[in-house]
Amino acid sequence: MPGGVEEGRFGGAGSAARTRPARRRVVPAIIAFCLAALPAAAQQNVPVTASGGLGRGGESPTPPSADLTAREQLWIVGSATMQSITDAVIERLRRDYVMPQPIIQLEGTRVAIKSFCSGVGPQFPDIVAAADRMTSSELQRCVENDVLDVIEVTVALSAIVVVTKKGNPVFDVSARMVYRTVAEQVPIGGEFAPNPHKSWRETRKDAPDLPIQVIIPSTGAGTRSTFDGRFLQGGCRHVKEIDAIFAAAERVPLCITLRGDGVVTELPEQASGDNVAAALAQAPPGTIAIVARLVYLANQDKFDVLPVKGVEPSSEKIANYDYEMFEFLRYYFKRAHMRDNSGVGVVRGIREFMGELVKDEAFAEGGYLERLGLVPLAPEWRAQQQTIVRRLKRFAP
Repeated sequence: MPGGVEEGRFGGAGSAARTRPARRRVVPAIIAFCLAALPAAAQQNVPVTASGGLGRGGESPTPPSADLTAREQLWIVGSATMQSITDAVIERLRRDYVMPQPIIQLEGTRVAIKSFCSGVGPQFPDIVAAADRMTSSELQRCVENDVLDVIEVTVALSAIVVVTKKGNPVFDVSARMVYRTVAEQVPIGGEFAPNPHKSWRETRKDAPDLPIQVIIPSTGAGTRSTFDGRFLQGGCRHVKEIDAIFAAAERVPLCITLRGDGVVTELPEQASGDNVAAALAQAPPGTIAIVARLVYLANQDKFDVLPVKGVEPSSEKIANYDYEMFEFLRYYFKRAHMRDNSGVGVVRGIREFMGELVKDEAFAEGGYLERLGLVPLAPEWRAQQQTIVRRLKRFAP
């Protein structure tokens, strides 16, 4: 496994058997009445069982036949760049099972995880589509709000890529070059000073003599987190002036704080490929944008991609980790929202969604997720993800 790839970030092979749930919903009037009568603060805790006690969702990995849930629809939040994946999974679930169209709110990974971790009950989301991994501090927020059994399923490899408007000059970039281009302060003569660079050629001799303009994802996006980590902190690595600073709390801001003189443009929340295309269309030559690879693949008629250290983001280069700006796409599930053995829970469909993600026909080579532009995980990592789904294994970063 290449250096820098974290253990536990990958997913599994093999095919899970499909089980059709009962098509008739059994919701006794007394349960519905009790749930409706509960105040919101009480409803947001664990679900009420048929016997009147408190039940814990997802106690068994085997879906129950009864359906005594508090909400009709799955509630999915997360990354807008993962909408095509989410839509593809939902399409197959609705084809194979009787279930209403889920509620989908794709407002960014960080915002979604915050909402997901805010509590247990029908007022809170069930699933996060995450373009970046949940951090330890985010998981701690979950724990503080009694969201204790989070399940992480990694579905594929992808990448963030550097693009420009089709027909503009294409040139090689690197993490160090991007850091020197967009950081608020950079080392000059051994001291940190306001970033003076105006032209790409000032950052590397073989770059074009064009004004620097960089379009980046919004702060709450998982793609932005990957950009900050791979490009900015990666570009800071082994800069002697940065390495000389002992405390990480002082180093990191110097790496990721962006210049505010108009060179860097941050996209709004929920920005799409159309937003990026529109921004590039109005920008002068030399303008680049940082986007998810899925966005680039959907807009190849509008974008040209720039190599990073001479490597283009092909599926093969991403699979081999030769393209350094790879990322993993994941979903997080709230086990406390699953139905328990008696069929009581917040919502139906969480197990079915997880099971669909880890079928060979979905995330193995030749699966429909690969046809969407994702890069399948290695067989051993796919097998690991199937084990996580089968055992409802708790996420531990």
